[in-house]
Amino acid sequence: MQGYNSGGWMPPDPNAANQKQALRRDANFVGIIAFSTTLLLQLMFFMVFFILSLLGVSQPGTDIYYGLGSIGFLITYSIIYCIGIGLPAPFTALITDRRIRPFDRFDETDEQIRPNALQIILILFAGLSICVLSNFAASYIMMILNELGLQPPDMPSYLDKSVLSLILNIIVFALFPAILEEMVYRGYILRILKAHGDTFAMVISSLLFALMHANIMQIPFAFIIGLTCAFIALKTGYVWIAVMLHFLNNFMSLLLQYAGLFSANEEQSQRMIMIVFSIVGILGLVSILILYATANKAVRRIEDKAQTLTAAQKTGVLLLSPGIIISILLSLFFTIITTR
Repeated sequence: MQGYNSGGWMPPDPNAANQKQALRRDANFVGIIAFSTTLLLQLMFFMVFFILSLLGVSQPGTDIYYGLGSIGFLITYSIIYCIGIGLPAPFTALITDRRIRPFDRFDETDEQIRPNALQIILILFAGLSICVLSNFAASYIMMILNELGLQPPDMPSYLDKSVLSLILNIIVFALFPAILEEMVYRGYILRILKAHGDTFAMVISSLLFALMHANIMQIPFAFIIGLTCAFIALKTGYVWIAVMLHFLNNFMSLLLQYAGLFSANEEQSQRMIMIVFSIVGILGLVSILILYATANKAVRRIEDKAQTLTAAQKTGVLLLSPGIIISILLSLFFTIITTR
């Protein structure tokens, strides 16, 4: 810090300069991961289906399955998704010589707990209740955006009434995202940014996670879910518990969609969703109360250690990092072009 006090001009703080340099390096690293993940996923989807259409295998525009049938489409999509999401982070770490094991335990701190099976169940129910509340929050935000004339892109469902369809959808849209997205955004990005403060790391990793979805409807929901998963990962030290929460949230959504296929009408389907959400919400509230009553560290707020840089300084360094700039711009670009 440089300025004037009663003793005269203060020299620049070398520690602050070093912190800015380290943050700039880490910000560019995570920005490149976020940028390449978003870009590769979008490009691969376009290129694969373009090539398949040239070969006469795929017929874009015929149906939601691009003429491949439900099983063919889901298998093709899962391959694209696994490469697009799973490859950039480890590849970026490899070429920058960063030896990161995304599913290793975080460095242990006084705030962390080593949860037993019961505590993990309570934490997961508490997290699911936040997911439920996030759905309501996202719905209200969308109502406001709709009033402004903004519409999210269509979100087709790839479920049909067969058990095979349900199993494939669970693998493609619940299991794969839980493992790969948590690997990238909690295992790599949160882990790298943690050196600059837990709260800072939580917010930035969750923001990048939300923007990756490039969907005006999913961004608010994904941001809250990202914060929840990041909090759990930091409090327990285990990314795999965040993976479990991520999976359960997507799994619950798919089961409700599947059950809705057998509902007599939309009203019955919505009633069923509200009943399930209410049960999960109550169980989550009870879980939180139990964790509070037992003075469990998992429900205590994050206590950041003293940092040389202020939050404003860290934000300034982050937003001026080229990697972060191109990542945010790319995500906003895809969000804008998919918004009607």
